[in-house]
Amino acid sequence: MSPSTTPQPRFSARPPQGASCQGVIFYCLLTLMALVYVGMDTHMQYSRRLTCSAAAEASEKAAMTNLSRIMASHSAATAEQSRVSKDIEAAVAAARADASAKLEASLKDTASLGIPAGEPTPQPMDEDTLLARMPPCAARAGALDPAHRAKAFFIMYMGHSASTAVISEMTQHSDIYVDPRGPEPVDHHEYEFNTTLALEYTRAFFDTGIKQGKIPGFKLRPTHVLREPEAWRALVKEYDVRLIWNFRANAIKQASGEYRHRYLKDNSVIEGLRDGETLETKCANGGCAFNITNMEFFHTVLTDLLNNDNLITRAVAALQADGCVLSLPYEEYLYSRDNSMAQVYRFLGVPFEDHQPNRQKATSDNLCDAVANVDDLCRAFYGCLRYRWMFDDGNSNGCKCVGLAPSSFAANKGYCGMARLKQD
Repeated sequence: MSPSTTPQPRFSARPPQGASCQGVIFYCLLTLMALVYVGMDTHMQYSRRLTCSAAAEASEKAAMTNLSRIMASHSAATAEQSRVSKDIEAAVAAARADASAKLEASLKDTASLGIPAGEPTPQPMDEDTLLARMPPCAARAGALDPAHRAKAFFIMYMGHSASTAVISEMTQHSDIYVDPRGPEPVDHHEYEFNTTLALEYTRAFFDTGIKQGKIPGFKLRPTHVLREPEAWRALVKEYDVRLIWNFRANAIKQASGEYRHRYLKDNSVIEGLRDGETLETKCANGGCAFNITNMEFFHTVLTDLLNNDNLITRAVAALQADGCVLSLPYEEYLYSRDNSMAQVYRFLGVPFEDHQPNRQKATSDNLCDAVANVDDLCRAFYGCLRYRWMFDDGNSNGCKCVGLAPSSFAANKGYCGMARLKQD
């Protein structure tokens, strides 16, 4: 090497010894820290899993406890519903039996007096007879007691049962308060489809009538009651409401009038006779007899009416008015109007007042006078046992189906079966 040549430093890829040790230590520390972090994270995740598992288990136990409570409550509710349903069914059966017995007794009384159809009895029943007809809530011995008279009333009805004629007489009574807008206010106007509003109106209406010192009340269809039975039951209890159960026993005659309204579009069946008009003058003009040509339609009408009867009966039973119910059959009012109204007024605890109804029957109660082709009606329905007595009605004035050949009464035309009665 030349003396003038300066040696150049040489670079090696290997680090100094000290640097190598520091790197190893640093690497170890990083590894240790990573292991510690991983361990801590694993521990934390494990702890979280334990916590979540415990919470989930506790939540599951709580859910199971709550479910058991709900199932127990549901079972209790189901049992209570079953009990109430049985009570209502028993009340329905009892109400029907009571009404049938009273109707039969009333018609026997009428027949024994020889009262022509449609003519009222000469005078009201005597006090003893009235007391015998009264439910316990209205059966007070002796003279009328103002302290025990009714506070309010409902006429439970479904139409074509003389309910309008009855309440038109009651409206004229000095002690009874009826809405001047109409006899069935909550079944119309803004209340028809709003049961809550109907209940509010009824309370306000009752309060107004009671403040005037009168007995307030109106006609009520079962729709609102069956929609919210508990609320109406509470109202009946709150105002000590007495129920007048209005119905029609002879569904064949009722269906004939409804057929005339629905199929023949004759509104006189609903509106009644006009002022000064009589059934005799209407019949003299050929306005009485009509033909029932569509038996399928008639059967539909008949089924509807029987369903309606079931609904009103269930509504009366659902209100559970502690037996404070007076049955008011259409037939009894038709043949013995004064006796019927005497019972109504005695039931409410007010003196008898004789007021003429503002509605008169627009169809003859004699099926042969009302239906021109009554033999066709007999052939279609007399074979059905449930309808036969309606044709053999003792108040039919000699109009019967027995003159037809027995072969005509075969119960195979499909009209003896009836659609299942509605339960709500």
